[in-house]
Amino acid sequence: MTGCCTLPPREAPAIPLWINGRPLLTMVPVFHEIRETATQRLIRRVPLVDQALAVTAVESANQATGLLPPAMHGVLNALVAALNELEAHFAGLSAVESQTHLDAGKADVANAIEYVRTLLAQPLIGEVRPTGQGHSTLALAGPGMPLSAAVKLVLPVIVRGGAVTLVPSPDAPSCALALAELCGQCGLPDGLFNVVYVDEAVALSLVKQPGVKQVRLFGPSAWAQRWQTSAIDWSTPCELVLA
Repeated sequence: MTGCCTLPPREAPAIPLWINGRPLLTMVPVFHEIRETATQRLIRRVPLVDQALAVTAVESANQATGLLPPAMHGVLNALVAALNELEAHFAGLSAVESQTHLDAGKADVANAIEYVRTLLAQPLIGEVRPTGQGHSTLALAGPGMPLSAAVKLVLPVIVRGGAVTLVPSPDAPSCALALAELCGQCGLPDGLFNVVYVDEAVALSLVKQPGVKQVRLFGPSAWAQRWQTSAIDWSTPCELVLA
């Protein structure tokens, strides 16, 4: 299994988006910078894209086609094996971007792997049918547990035959991007799992985008409460995913 989104060691380039099964590098007016707390060394530059580009990810998800049960089972099995193989890689990403110790990053990876295993054990996999019905899910991740957040927000939707556009925390984009790439390597069709980075105003606009049938949230309580307060005015259903 190849590594995921390996970044050159001598510089901190802009991290790509993931749309329709491919990385997309883009130049934008606004970048969010991720720096080490102690040294202020620049680690990542995260492009905060405008609504027009973010909408292309939603449209990709709206048109994506799901997997039948045997293929979905194969993807999840391959993903468990790949995450185990790349545990150190993901743990390092998680620890750096959540500004915690490596042990916390390892715990995040272990949590994510265990959750994929629970999906494999559910009979719900047998109910998956092809999709492409013109609707999808918007997933918003707050700070903390970046790999677990991505796994728990995205995979249950895909297992049920849906497609997702994930907006990770700007402070922790790499686990989401690496997971999307890894899922593609494990056989997930293009468009089922997209990753974009936007500010709050653009995220709110995506909630109202045609084809978005639900919003899923995963993050700390204060962050989630703020989004749930906004959701009172939405016609789109909003679900809080628990850690």
